[in-house]
Amino acid sequence: MIRINDLKSNKKYITLWYFVCMLFFSCSSSSDEVVVPGLHKGAKTPLMQSVADYMDKIQVVEKDSSYQLTEGLTITEVNFRYLTRPTRMFVAEIDLDKNLSVVTCTPNNENIQKTRQTIPEQMIWAEKAGKNVVLGVNGDFAGESADKTKLFTMNIFVKDGQILKETYYPGYEGLFVVLKNGESKIIHPKDFEGIKDDVLEAMGGYHSLVREGEENKEMPVDDLSMQFAPRTFIGLSKDNKRCFLFVIDGRQEGYSSGMRLEDVATLCKGAGCYNAINLDGGGSSTFVIKDKTGSFNVLNKPSDGQLRPVINGLVVIKK
Repeated sequence: MIRINDLKSNKKYITLWYFVCMLFFSCSSSSDEVVVPGLHKGAKTPLMQSVADYMDKIQVVEKDSSYQLTEGLTITEVNFRYLTRPTRMFVAEIDLDKNLSVVTCTPNNENIQKTRQTIPEQMIWAEKAGKNVVLGVNGDFAGESADKTKLFTMNIFVKDGQILKETYYPGYEGLFVVLKNGESKIIHPKDFEGIKDDVLEAMGGYHSLVREGEENKEMPVDDLSMQFAPRTFIGLSKDNKRCFLFVIDGRQEGYSSGMRLEDVATLCKGAGCYNAINLDGGGSSTFVIKDKTGSFNVLNKPSDGQLRPVINGLVVIKK
């Protein structure tokens, strides 16, 4: 049984401890910023606060910052610990109501599948074709014929209204499309046939990460999905007005380990994606922005140690 005198004594100690804590935090913080340990696990940006609060396996957000690349396009750069592993992530959050669109790009801006090229090179060719490009990431997985004479995307691919491939391989569950009316969606490739006459752009991915607000809990158990690896993925908000492009570096000890697919599915949900799909990753993962001088700068560190040529990509353009 707790006695009244004991309760009074405990109350004095609690009051004293509270005073000491408040004094410590007021001395260690600037006058305009109060740091509360554990709040959002150290995250400062709204995007990463949401992610950190949702993902219980994030131990701490060591550093995160956001800046506006252009009106309607926010870049967030993050260092955090996930399952004790260092993780480096780049996110582009695009307001599709702000005269911006996410479209496809190809080597030499050609509407044919025949070669690979790095994302900065593809961005340069897109600009030569008249597009005002501000950001780019890598796109779909690529396949090659046995005799290595043919190159093709594994999923459906549409560029500038031209269908370059309208078939997809089993297991490829996601397709990002931009309709001719300007609306962006993520659909299953099986639904492409019914809307293909209205599609202006289409970029295929492999696994579905989030579908209609629900995380994919049925990831295959294989090397592609279960390893901690570099990742590139895309998501849309429920109203399809916000697009998220993510790149996570990986396979670099002490810098960034990468993530498993089940991890990025949870991350997408925490960031606010209602639908999201996995794009090509590994050494292909690339995150590029146009700086104030007009140069294209690679922000991430591709795991090959150099840029890998890829079959296609996604670019953010000003309309």
